[in-house]
Amino acid sequence: MLSIARCIAAGREQGRGRAAILDSLSRIEGVYVPSYFEPQYGSKGQLTEIRPLNGRPARVRRTVVADLNAQPAIERPLVPLARIVHDRLGLELARGCTRGCRFCQAGVIYRPVRELAPERVMELAVDGIRNGGFDELALLSLSTGDYSCLAPLLVRLMDEFAARHISVSMPSMRVGTLTPEIMEQVKRVRKSGFTIAPEAGTDRLRRVINKGITEADLLKTVSTAFELGWKLIKLYFMFGLPMETREDIDAIPALTVRALRAAGGKGRTINVSIGTFVPKPHTPFQWEPQLDTDTAYDYIDRLKRAMPKGAKLKWNDPRNSFLEGVFSRGDRRLAPLIEKAWRAGARLDAWSEYFNLPRWQEAAVELGIDLNDYLRRRELDEVLPWDHIDCGLESDFQIRELAKAREEAYTPDCRVHGCQGCGLCDFKKVKPVVYDAAAARAEVPRSFGTRAVSQPQGAYHYRFTYEKRGLARFVGHLEFLQTLFRAVERAGLPVKFSRGFNPSPRISFSPALPLGMESLAEYFTAELQTPLSDLDGWLKRMNDEMPQGFNVLKIKLTGKGQPLKIVTDYRIVLPVEIVGDKIDKFLRVEKFPLSVIRKGRKKEIDARPLVREIEVLDTSVLALTMVSEISKAGIKPLEFVQALLGLNDNDTPVRAVKLAWREDDGNGY
Repeated sequence: MLSIARCIAAGREQGRGRAAILDSLSRIEGVYVPSYFEPQYGSKGQLTEIRPLNGRPARVRRTVVADLNAQPAIERPLVPLARIVHDRLGLELARGCTRGCRFCQAGVIYRPVRELAPERVMELAVDGIRNGGFDELALLSLSTGDYSCLAPLLVRLMDEFAARHISVSMPSMRVGTLTPEIMEQVKRVRKSGFTIAPEAGTDRLRRVINKGITEADLLKTVSTAFELGWKLIKLYFMFGLPMETREDIDAIPALTVRALRAAGGKGRTINVSIGTFVPKPHTPFQWEPQLDTDTAYDYIDRLKRAMPKGAKLKWNDPRNSFLEGVFSRGDRRLAPLIEKAWRAGARLDAWSEYFNLPRWQEAAVELGIDLNDYLRRRELDEVLPWDHIDCGLESDFQIRELAKAREEAYTPDCRVHGCQGCGLCDFKKVKPVVYDAAAARAEVPRSFGTRAVSQPQGAYHYRFTYEKRGLARFVGHLEFLQTLFRAVERAGLPVKFSRGFNPSPRISFSPALPLGMESLAEYFTAELQTPLSDLDGWLKRMNDEMPQGFNVLKIKLTGKGQPLKIVTDYRIVLPVEIVGDKIDKFLRVEKFPLSVIRKGRKKEIDARPLVREIEVLDTSVLALTMVSEISKAGIKPLEFVQALLGLNDNDTPVRAVKLAWREDDGNGY
């Protein structure tokens, strides 16, 4: 990426045009310029050739990072202010996988295996957690369980982070790599669910796909996980695999039954996830056909009927898989299809509520494209749309692997069983990089100086008053909770944690501020392990870690309890002039019923006793004082103002500010 950026920057500085910059980019190893290749089609629409233009090489070869340790790393990760899907610190342990699963595209295009040194992993983990404040570290790779030093590395990571309630998670683990030693370490903070991917229901079909695990391996792993205290395991299967039979489909629920027996005891759940197999380019199964959607639905119905109690079945929509298969092995003729479907209204199609397959099918018909043709079986001598992309493997390697699949022959992992002849490595620059697990176990762990002590019995409660200004008003209450927890971790505040299954910081917050409202008087109360000796110093440390718009104003030692009833002052600037008689009329009534929506249900609340004072300061400026009580339904100030003045949803305040709060003294309306 840096080479590409430098090339483009230099071209622009020199005033070179697009064509000249593309020419320079094409000379960088691994860069593919599509316009330098032209597909040729026969009279029946079949792809006959991918012709390089102007004497260009016939194929573009991928580039390989030989040493992960030499690559620049992100030591100060971006910290989101909103909740995201993978809301944690991700750390790449290794790149590449040589297990050789015949359905797996990633296992081909990311070869060979290159591991990050254990010491480098520790450095990045400590720096990332210190600078990010995350409460979870995810160890990422195509097969994390195959990392050679995983067990000793986990011991070091958990020794470093467990006392601070920072957990370590891993993606889907291979059966056989999930050892009791590893599971013992992972559960030291919190037991997240384990995902195991048997892929197929029978040992025979797993031999076809070169999965390299047996049913006995699977059942042993399930049994061990539940014995160590896990309550949930997810099993992932595919249907529609090459050389599959009905017996292989029926074996999925039968295997689930045996897995539940291996789990032993009540209160333990197995989630079974199934999906249609999609053949992928550059794999031994790239020539195989994809299962049609009608048969896929039949299989799902068959599995739903046979799935045992204690197991929950989830499945991917075969219509999504159909379209995935089209684009997986499609060619350039699909580009106009994307545009046409988009113009017809295709949006957010990865979400089931927006996905509309007929829209895509109608667009294809208008363009004269047969979508089903992309799912058919390909001939071994057929020109494939990706033939000019060179992943580095020998030209006949995948053909040999397909033949071995039909023979149910196993291809061993080259990291431990020697080279299997895929042709990628030159064993000079490009070669497997694997570390010595025995040496890692023997190594004396180096302390990084961040281990926390166990929680003392004492507790000290401090109230932090802060303001929320400017663009920070658009950060919701739940998002702020996560943001604050990370700021507290980065600042090193000695906060105590709750106990139980999922420990969290013992911090309580003032009532949630409506989204879009600013405040000069928010607060949170933190229960700390030790007293704070330098409040001014801690004030600075906290503000150094708070995001823009949030500013801690004061820290004060306080009692354990929270005020049960508080009075709050607001100032609201409206986009319309305020009609005074509506205010006067409200002040004279005894009741003011207000219909609101709470947790998806309509509820009626009397707003009159909740409004202490209301005053028009200017033609469009309102001063408002309201009371709220913990654990009792209340109303939002903007909700009340909108109902009182008869404003519609478009009449949003120009500015709304919470000015101050105080504990209710009982004197008021």
